[in-house]
Amino acid sequence: MMSELSPSFSRARKWNITLNTALLVLSVVALLAMVNYLAARHYSRFDWSGTGRIELSPLTRLMLSSLTNELRVILYFDRDEPLFKMSHVLLKSYAAFNPRIIVETIDYTRDTSAALAAKKKYNLVEKNDRDMVIFDCQDRTKFVYQGELSDLDMNEMLAGRSGEIKRVAFKGEMLFTSAILNVLTPRQLKAYFLQGQGEHDPASDEGLMGYSKFAGVLRENGVKSESLLIEGSAEIPSDCNLLIVAGPRLKMLPVVVEKIDRYLKKGGRLLALFNFNSATHETGLERTLAEWGVVVGRNRVQDAKFSMNRDKQDMVVSAFGTHKLVRPLVGSGLYMLLPRTVSSDKSARRGADAPQVEELIFTSPGGRVIENFRPDGSASPASGDPIGQIPLVVAVERGSVRNVSADRGATRIVVAGDSIFLANDTIDKLANHEFASHAINWLVAREDMLIGIPSKPMKEYKVIMSRAELFSVQWILLAGMPGGALLVGGLVWMRRRR
Repeated sequence: MMSELSPSFSRARKWNITLNTALLVLSVVALLAMVNYLAARHYSRFDWSGTGRIELSPLTRLMLSSLTNELRVILYFDRDEPLFKMSHVLLKSYAAFNPRIIVETIDYTRDTSAALAAKKKYNLVEKNDRDMVIFDCQDRTKFVYQGELSDLDMNEMLAGRSGEIKRVAFKGEMLFTSAILNVLTPRQLKAYFLQGQGEHDPASDEGLMGYSKFAGVLRENGVKSESLLIEGSAEIPSDCNLLIVAGPRLKMLPVVVEKIDRYLKKGGRLLALFNFNSATHETGLERTLAEWGVVVGRNRVQDAKFSMNRDKQDMVVSAFGTHKLVRPLVGSGLYMLLPRTVSSDKSARRGADAPQVEELIFTSPGGRVIENFRPDGSASPASGDPIGQIPLVVAVERGSVRNVSADRGATRIVVAGDSIFLANDTIDKLANHEFASHAINWLVAREDMLIGIPSKPMKEYKVIMSRAELFSVQWILLAGMPGGALLVGGLVWMRRRR
């Protein structure tokens, strides 16, 4: 008769194993507690990504160190958009550096109630969801749109070799730091839209002549705006930080031109926009601008190779100068409609106190200047039309004026040969909206909104496979790997059964 089998473990050995396990668990918990205690008292953050998206620039760290108020940052984004993750990772780095920054996400495709609340609070367009980052500090807001966040390589598309536009650099830190500086600035600025000569109306929602969206860009940048009539005895108000003359179609009265001239000579800021409607006659403003070294052509410009329509009336412009106003736009493009030439006067005097005129935006080398017009006012191309890289926008600056308020300071002017590219129907095309924002900030001398934080290169990896190879990979992922795991599990089970 077989004796009974003795148990594998005695009672004493069971208690010994239990005690050892408990001590091991307590040791791990104690170790974790000590690590967390040390981490809380000696915080440090490292960039292990290899892409440089977390390491903040010295300028950003300096700005974040001075932040004392609570700042809310809302990523109003479709989470499936490629730039969402990069923006979110970067903003979490901002929040880690300064805990007063609160980062929130709203996916308007999934969280309908939060999206509606954000639209109501920030006056977002109800029917036009745009991916953006909203910065909110003490009722001051700034919007950074997805279109601003990356440099685009459009060369292949414009050359007709590809329908793909590639993102080549991420500009998040430059734009996010500028936006925070914007909402931290308490000083309220004011712009006036000159009216009375057929200009674009900032209160109008009409497509090609309404400027209500441009007025919205001013609000986004912390600038209030009003309409202004100065045909009578009224002068340009003393609180005018920016005068906007957008597409005048009629000839200005001499008294109006004189008031604009006096305003500029006292350190005023002017955004002057012309269009093809006034190419056949002078508005009067051209002569004033000529005194500042700017030549506004009575012509129309075409760039057939970079036109998006059959009639060749529009164009995509992607050649930019080196001025700080357009430096953030390099790699993107503007959409324009039959602009006029705007260039520096090469014969103007050059002196220490002379206006400094710099050409900002150009056509391709195939741009054509049409100088002849038919009786109905339409352009009449001719074989002798000048062809080349045509300047369309200039910036003018002259040093501060003695005995003039520091609020005015140096005279600054931006002159563009097209006004319709900032109208309601076109301001959201390509980088038009971004140009408007940068022009406003440069004109009101907020260079910190154009700070030179470098863009981060975006690496792109592609795997090219044939249809048969793709089919094989799908079967490996969907059937092979799970099946292999089941097979191994079955073999282990059978061996243990034996």
